[in-house]
Amino acid sequence: MVLKVKVRLKYSQNHIVWLFKRGRGLTGLKNLGNTCYMNSIIQCLNNTAILVTYFCNGQYLEHVNRSHSTRGAIAEELAAVVRALWSGQYRFIAAKDLRSEVGKHQRSFRGNEQQDSHEFLTILMDWLHLDLQFTIKPPHKETLGASERAWHEYTKSKESLVLRLFYGQIRSTVRCTVCRASSPTYDSFSNLSLELPPAAARCTLADCLKLYLNGETIPGWNCPNCKEKRDAVKKLDISRLPPVLVIHFKRFYVDPKEYMCNAYRKKQTYIDFPLEDLDMRQFSLHCPGNPIYNLYAVSNHYGTMEGGHYTAYCKSSVYGKWYKFDDHLVSEMSSGEVRSSAAYILFYSACKPS
Repeated sequence: MVLKVKVRLKYSQNHIVWLFKRGRGLTGLKNLGNTCYMNSIIQCLNNTAILVTYFCNGQYLEHVNRSHSTRGAIAEELAAVVRALWSGQYRFIAAKDLRSEVGKHQRSFRGNEQQDSHEFLTILMDWLHLDLQFTIKPPHKETLGASERAWHEYTKSKESLVLRLFYGQIRSTVRCTVCRASSPTYDSFSNLSLELPPAAARCTLADCLKLYLNGETIPGWNCPNCKEKRDAVKKLDISRLPPVLVIHFKRFYVDPKEYMCNAYRKKQTYIDFPLEDLDMRQFSLHCPGNPIYNLYAVSNHYGTMEGGHYTAYCKSSVYGKWYKFDDHLVSEMSSGEVRSSAAYILFYSACKPS
Protein backbone atom coordinates (compact mmCIF):
# COMPACT_ATOMS: atom_id res chain seq x y z
CA MET A 1 0.00 0.00 0.00
CA VAL A 2 1.33 3.45 -0.90
CA LEU A 3 1.40 5.93 1.96
CA LYS A 4 -0.40 9.17 1.01
CA VAL A 5 0.81 12.02 3.20
CA LYS A 6 -0.94 15.40 3.39
CA VAL A 7 1.75 17.26 5.34
CA ARG A 8 2.96 20.33 3.49
CA LEU A 9 6.04 22.52 3.90
CA LYS A 10 6.68 26.04 2.70
CA TYR A 11 8.51 26.04 -0.63
CA SER A 12 12.20 26.98 -0.58
CA GLN A 13 13.85 28.71 -3.52
CA ASN A 14 16.98 26.55 -3.34
CA HIS A 15 14.83 23.59 -4.44
CA ILE A 16 16.49 21.18 -1.98
CA VAL A 17 13.87 20.86 0.74
CA TRP A 18 13.11 17.37 1.99
CA LEU A 19 9.68 16.78 3.51
CA PHE A 20 10.85 13.79 5.54
CA LYS A 21 13.96 14.22 7.67
CA ARG A 22 14.25 10.44 8.00
CA GLY A 23 13.72 9.82 4.30
CA ARG A 24 16.82 8.81 2.37
CA GLY A 25 15.28 8.05 -1.02
CA LEU A 26 16.75 4.53 -0.88
CA THR A 27 13.48 2.60 -0.90
CA GLY A 28 12.95 -0.12 -3.51
CA LEU A 29 9.94 -0.85 -5.73
CA LYS A 30 8.27 -4.26 -5.86
CA ASN A 31 8.04 -5.90 -9.29
CA LEU A 32 4.32 -6.33 -9.98
CA GLY A 33 4.85 -8.63 -12.96
CA ASN A 34 7.37 -7.38 -15.54
CA THR A 35 7.09 -3.81 -14.22
CA CYS A 36 10.86 -3.37 -13.94
CA TYR A 37 10.66 -0.91 -16.88
CA MET A 38 8.37 1.31 -14.79
CA ASN A 39 10.40 0.86 -11.59
CA SER A 40 13.59 1.90 -13.36
CA ILE A 41 12.09 5.16 -14.64
CA ILE A 42 10.40 5.98 -11.32
CA GLN A 43 13.72 5.63 -9.46
CA CYS A 44 15.45 7.92 -11.98
CA LEU A 45 12.71 10.54 -11.55
CA ASN A 46 12.82 9.98 -7.78
CA ASN A 47 16.42 11.19 -7.85
CA THR A 48 15.55 14.37 -9.76
CA ALA A 49 15.92 16.74 -6.81
CA ILE A 50 13.66 19.60 -7.95
CA LEU A 51 10.87 17.23 -8.95
CA VAL A 52 11.09 15.41 -5.60
CA THR A 53 10.86 18.72 -3.73
CA TYR A 54 7.88 19.79 -5.85
CA PHE A 55 5.99 16.60 -4.97
CA CYS A 56 7.10 16.29 -1.34
CA ASN A 57 6.31 19.84 -0.25
CA GLY A 58 2.87 19.69 -1.86
CA GLN A 59 3.36 22.56 -4.29
CA TYR A 60 2.15 20.36 -7.16
CA LEU A 61 -1.35 20.52 -5.62
CA GLU A 62 -1.62 24.14 -6.76
CA HIS A 63 -1.17 23.05 -10.39
CA VAL A 64 -3.21 19.84 -10.73
CA ASN A 65 -5.25 20.11 -13.93
CA ARG A 66 -8.62 18.33 -13.66
CA SER A 67 -9.66 19.18 -17.23
CA HIS A 68 -7.10 16.90 -18.88
CA SER A 69 -8.12 13.34 -19.83
CA THR A 70 -6.24 11.84 -16.86
CA ARG A 71 -7.80 14.47 -14.53
CA GLY A 72 -4.53 14.95 -12.67
CA ALA A 73 -4.55 11.34 -11.44
CA ILE A 74 -1.16 10.37 -12.93
CA ALA A 75 0.56 13.30 -11.19
CA GLU A 76 -1.21 12.55 -7.90
CA GLU A 77 -0.28 8.86 -7.95
CA LEU A 78 3.36 9.57 -8.85
CA ALA A 79 3.50 12.17 -6.07
CA ALA A 80 2.17 9.56 -3.61
CA VAL A 81 4.88 7.11 -4.71
CA VAL A 82 7.65 9.71 -4.41
CA ARG A 83 6.49 10.74 -0.93
CA ALA A 84 6.43 7.10 0.18
CA LEU A 85 9.91 6.49 -1.26
CA TRP A 86 11.20 9.41 0.83
CA SER A 87 9.22 8.63 4.01
CA GLY A 88 11.94 6.44 5.51
CA GLN A 89 9.27 3.95 6.64
CA TYR A 90 9.67 1.21 4.02
CA ARG A 91 12.35 -1.09 2.65
CA PHE A 92 10.31 -1.28 -0.55
CA ILE A 93 6.81 -0.36 -1.70
CA ALA A 94 4.38 -1.51 -4.40
CA ALA A 95 3.27 1.22 -6.82
CA LYS A 96 -0.03 -0.56 -7.56
CA ASP A 97 -2.20 2.54 -7.75
CA LEU A 98 0.15 4.29 -10.17
CA ARG A 99 0.37 1.22 -12.37
CA SER A 100 -3.41 0.87 -12.36
CA GLU A 101 -3.89 4.52 -13.31
CA VAL A 102 -1.30 4.28 -16.09
CA GLY A 103 -3.05 1.19 -17.46
CA LYS A 104 -6.38 3.03 -17.62
CA HIS A 105 -4.95 5.50 -20.12
CA GLN A 106 -2.51 3.31 -22.09
CA ARG A 107 -3.61 -0.20 -23.01
CA SER A 108 -0.07 -1.52 -23.57
CA PHE A 109 0.79 -0.94 -19.88
CA ARG A 110 -2.17 -2.94 -18.50
CA GLY A 111 -0.93 -6.51 -18.73
CA ASN A 112 2.16 -8.34 -17.50
CA GLU A 113 4.14 -8.15 -20.73
CA GLN A 114 7.55 -6.47 -20.74
CA GLN A 115 7.44 -2.89 -22.04
CA ASP A 116 10.01 -0.33 -23.14
CA SER A 117 11.19 2.09 -20.44
CA HIS A 118 11.83 4.84 -23.01
CA GLU A 119 8.26 4.62 -24.30
CA PHE A 120 6.98 4.69 -20.72
CA LEU A 121 9.12 7.73 -19.85
CA THR A 122 8.04 9.68 -22.94
CA ILE A 123 4.34 9.05 -22.34
CA LEU A 124 4.68 9.72 -18.61
CA MET A 125 6.36 13.09 -19.30
CA ASP A 126 3.49 14.10 -21.58
CA TRP A 127 0.90 13.06 -18.99
CA LEU A 128 2.66 14.89 -16.15
CA HIS A 129 3.01 18.03 -18.26
CA LEU A 130 -0.73 18.02 -19.04
CA ASP A 131 -1.66 17.10 -15.45
CA LEU A 132 0.35 19.96 -13.94
CA GLN A 133 -0.19 22.88 -16.31
CA PHE A 134 -0.40 26.46 -15.13
CA THR A 135 -0.76 29.74 -17.02
CA ILE A 136 1.79 32.53 -17.22
CA LYS A 137 1.77 36.04 -18.64
CA PRO A 138 3.25 35.86 -22.16
CA PRO A 139 6.29 38.06 -22.95
CA HIS A 140 6.26 40.78 -25.59
CA LYS A 141 6.97 38.95 -28.85
CA GLU A 142 8.75 41.88 -30.44
CA THR A 143 11.59 41.50 -27.92
CA LEU A 144 12.16 37.81 -28.75
CA GLY A 145 14.38 36.08 -31.30
CA ALA A 146 13.10 33.37 -33.67
CA SER A 147 13.94 30.50 -31.31
CA GLU A 148 12.35 32.23 -28.30
CA ARG A 149 9.24 33.14 -30.30
CA ALA A 150 8.81 29.51 -31.34
CA TRP A 151 9.35 28.36 -27.76
CA HIS A 152 6.81 30.77 -26.27
CA GLU A 153 4.33 29.90 -29.01
CA TYR A 154 4.70 26.24 -27.98
CA THR A 155 4.44 26.89 -24.23
CA LYS A 156 1.72 29.56 -24.20
CA SER A 157 -1.11 28.66 -21.83
CA LYS A 158 0.50 25.30 -21.05
CA GLU A 159 3.46 25.84 -18.75
CA SER A 160 4.40 23.19 -16.19
CA LEU A 161 7.36 22.36 -13.97
CA VAL A 162 7.85 19.23 -16.09
CA LEU A 163 8.14 21.34 -19.24
CA ARG A 164 10.52 23.79 -17.55
CA LEU A 165 12.71 20.96 -16.25
CA PHE A 166 12.83 18.40 -19.05
CA TYR A 167 11.83 20.04 -22.33
CA GLY A 168 14.28 21.58 -24.77
CA GLN A 169 14.14 22.75 -28.38
CA ILE A 170 15.65 21.58 -31.67
CA ARG A 171 16.14 23.85 -34.68
CA SER A 172 15.92 22.08 -38.04
CA THR A 173 17.36 24.07 -40.96
CA VAL A 174 16.90 23.03 -44.58
CA ARG A 175 19.28 24.90 -46.92
CA CYS A 176 19.14 24.89 -50.72
CA THR A 177 22.49 23.83 -52.25
CA VAL A 178 21.97 26.20 -55.20
CA CYS A 179 20.67 29.54 -53.89
CA ARG A 180 21.66 28.89 -50.23
CA ALA A 181 18.22 29.99 -49.02
CA SER A 182 17.30 28.33 -45.73
CA SER A 183 14.09 27.43 -43.95
CA PRO A 184 14.31 26.91 -40.16
CA THR A 185 11.66 25.17 -38.05
CA TYR A 186 11.59 24.52 -34.31
CA ASP A 187 10.40 21.48 -32.37
CA SER A 188 10.37 20.64 -28.66
CA PHE A 189 11.80 17.48 -27.07
CA SER A 190 11.59 15.85 -23.65
CA ASN A 191 14.56 13.60 -24.44
CA LEU A 192 17.14 13.21 -27.19
CA SER A 193 16.88 9.84 -28.93
CA LEU A 194 20.27 9.01 -30.44
CA GLU A 195 21.34 6.45 -33.04
CA LEU A 196 24.51 4.46 -32.36
CA PRO A 197 27.36 4.42 -34.91
CA PRO A 198 26.87 1.36 -37.16
CA ALA A 199 28.99 -1.74 -36.54
CA ALA A 200 30.82 -0.15 -33.60
CA ALA A 201 31.64 -2.25 -30.54
CA ARG A 202 32.52 0.91 -28.60
CA CYS A 203 31.69 4.57 -29.03
CA THR A 204 31.32 7.76 -27.02
CA LEU A 205 28.32 9.91 -26.21
CA ALA A 206 29.96 12.63 -28.31
CA ASP A 207 29.99 10.24 -31.30
CA CYS A 208 26.24 9.69 -30.91
CA LEU A 209 25.50 13.41 -30.57
CA LYS A 210 27.55 14.22 -33.68
CA LEU A 211 25.73 11.51 -35.63
CA TYR A 212 22.39 12.94 -34.50
CA LEU A 213 23.26 16.51 -35.47
CA ASN A 214 25.11 15.78 -38.73
CA GLY A 215 23.58 17.18 -41.89
CA GLU A 216 21.75 14.94 -44.36
CA THR A 217 21.04 15.51 -48.05
CA ILE A 218 17.41 15.87 -49.15
CA PRO A 219 17.02 15.30 -52.91
CA GLY A 220 14.20 17.03 -54.78
CA TRP A 221 13.37 19.61 -52.09
CA ASN A 222 10.89 22.27 -53.22
CA CYS A 223 12.96 25.42 -52.76
CA PRO A 224 10.63 28.38 -52.07
CA ASN A 225 13.25 30.78 -53.44
CA CYS A 226 14.26 28.93 -56.65
CA LYS A 227 10.66 27.79 -57.25
CA GLU A 228 12.15 24.46 -58.37
CA LYS A 229 13.09 21.09 -56.94
CA ARG A 230 16.65 21.28 -55.63
CA ASP A 231 18.97 19.19 -53.53
CA ALA A 232 19.08 20.54 -49.99
CA VAL A 233 20.94 19.85 -46.76
CA LYS A 234 19.04 19.38 -43.51
CA LYS A 235 20.93 20.29 -40.31
CA LEU A 236 19.81 19.93 -36.70
CA ASP A 237 20.94 22.16 -33.83
CA ILE A 238 19.92 22.24 -30.18
CA SER A 239 18.49 25.73 -29.75
CA ARG A 240 17.34 25.36 -26.14
CA LEU A 241 18.89 23.13 -23.47
CA PRO A 242 16.71 22.01 -20.54
CA PRO A 243 17.87 22.02 -16.89
CA VAL A 244 17.49 18.21 -16.95
CA LEU A 245 18.83 16.65 -20.15
CA VAL A 246 17.58 13.12 -20.84
CA ILE A 247 19.40 11.09 -23.51
CA HIS A 248 18.09 7.82 -24.95
CA PHE A 249 20.19 5.37 -26.99
CA LYS A 250 18.43 3.57 -29.84
CA ARG A 251 19.70 0.10 -29.03
CA PHE A 252 16.78 -1.78 -30.58
CA TYR A 253 16.39 -2.23 -34.32
CA VAL A 254 14.52 -4.45 -36.77
CA ASP A 255 16.73 -7.08 -38.40
CA PRO A 256 16.43 -6.56 -42.20
CA LYS A 257 16.67 -10.34 -42.70
CA GLU A 258 13.61 -10.84 -40.53
CA TYR A 259 11.73 -7.67 -41.45
CA MET A 260 8.46 -9.46 -42.17
CA CYS A 261 8.58 -11.07 -38.73
CA ASN A 262 9.12 -7.68 -37.05
CA ALA A 263 12.03 -9.24 -35.14
CA TYR A 264 13.88 -6.76 -32.96
CA ARG A 265 17.57 -7.09 -32.19
CA LYS A 266 19.65 -5.18 -29.67
CA LYS A 267 22.96 -3.39 -30.09
CA GLN A 268 25.29 -4.23 -27.20
CA THR A 269 27.59 -1.29 -27.96
CA TYR A 270 29.57 0.01 -25.00
CA ILE A 271 29.04 3.78 -24.84
CA ASP A 272 31.53 5.89 -22.94
CA PHE A 273 29.72 8.85 -21.37
CA PRO A 274 30.95 11.41 -18.82
CA LEU A 275 29.73 11.23 -15.24
CA GLU A 276 30.67 14.86 -14.74
CA ASP A 277 31.18 17.97 -16.87
CA LEU A 278 29.32 16.99 -20.04
CA ASP A 279 29.92 20.08 -22.17
CA MET A 280 27.05 20.65 -24.61
CA ARG A 281 28.41 23.90 -26.10
CA GLN A 282 29.77 22.19 -29.22
CA PHE A 283 26.38 20.55 -29.83
CA SER A 284 24.13 23.57 -29.31
CA LEU A 285 23.54 27.13 -30.42
CA HIS A 286 23.91 30.01 -27.99
CA CYS A 287 21.36 28.55 -25.59
CA PRO A 288 20.15 30.21 -22.40
CA GLY A 289 21.23 28.43 -19.22
CA ASN A 290 24.32 26.43 -18.28
CA PRO A 291 25.57 23.98 -20.96
CA ILE A 292 27.63 21.90 -18.46
CA TYR A 293 25.91 18.81 -17.04
CA ASN A 294 26.53 16.12 -14.43
CA LEU A 295 25.06 12.61 -14.63
CA TYR A 296 22.73 11.60 -11.80
CA ALA A 297 20.76 8.59 -13.09
CA VAL A 298 20.87 5.79 -15.66
CA SER A 299 18.10 3.44 -16.78
CA ASN A 300 19.74 0.15 -17.81
CA HIS A 301 18.41 -2.67 -19.99
CA TYR A 302 19.77 -6.23 -19.95
CA GLY A 303 18.87 -9.05 -22.31
CA THR A 304 16.48 -8.86 -25.27
CA MET A 305 13.36 -6.82 -25.93
CA GLU A 306 11.19 -9.88 -25.34
CA GLY A 307 12.94 -11.18 -22.24
CA GLY A 308 14.97 -8.35 -20.76
CA HIS A 309 15.29 -6.67 -17.37
CA TYR A 310 15.59 -3.02 -16.32
CA THR A 311 17.48 -1.50 -13.41
CA ALA A 312 18.47 2.03 -12.41
CA TYR A 313 21.74 3.52 -11.20
CA CYS A 314 21.17 6.76 -9.30
CA LYS A 315 23.41 9.21 -7.47
CA SER A 316 21.89 10.21 -4.14
CA SER A 317 21.49 13.96 -3.73
CA VAL A 318 21.71 13.39 0.04
CA TYR A 319 24.83 11.20 0.29
CA GLY A 320 26.56 11.91 -3.01
CA LYS A 321 27.00 8.16 -3.59
CA TRP A 322 25.79 5.91 -6.40
CA TYR A 323 23.15 3.24 -5.72
CA LYS A 324 21.77 0.36 -7.76
CA PHE A 325 17.97 0.03 -7.80
CA ASP A 326 16.95 -3.46 -8.93
CA ASP A 327 13.21 -3.56 -8.24
CA HIS A 328 12.88 -4.08 -4.45
CA LEU A 329 16.65 -4.39 -3.94
CA VAL A 330 18.79 -1.29 -3.29
CA SER A 331 22.56 -1.46 -2.86
CA GLU A 332 25.50 0.93 -2.89
CA MET A 333 27.81 0.81 -5.90
CA SER A 334 30.98 2.54 -7.08
CA SER A 335 31.04 5.26 -9.72
CA GLY A 336 33.29 3.00 -11.80
CA GLU A 337 30.38 0.58 -12.30
CA VAL A 338 27.99 3.18 -13.76
CA ARG A 339 29.17 2.85 -17.37
CA SER A 340 28.18 -0.40 -19.06
CA SER A 341 26.84 -1.78 -22.33
CA ALA A 342 23.42 -1.91 -20.63
CA ALA A 343 23.09 1.91 -20.39
CA TYR A 344 19.83 2.81 -22.12
CA ILE A 345 18.69 6.24 -20.85
CA LEU A 346 20.91 8.88 -19.23
CA PHE A 347 19.69 11.65 -16.92
CA TYR A 348 21.90 14.75 -16.66
CA SER A 349 21.33 17.88 -14.56
CA ALA A 350 22.77 21.27 -15.45
CA CYS A 351 25.49 22.49 -13.12
CA LYS A 352 24.84 25.61 -11.09
CA PRO A 353 26.75 28.64 -12.42
CA SER A 354 30.00 29.07 -10.49
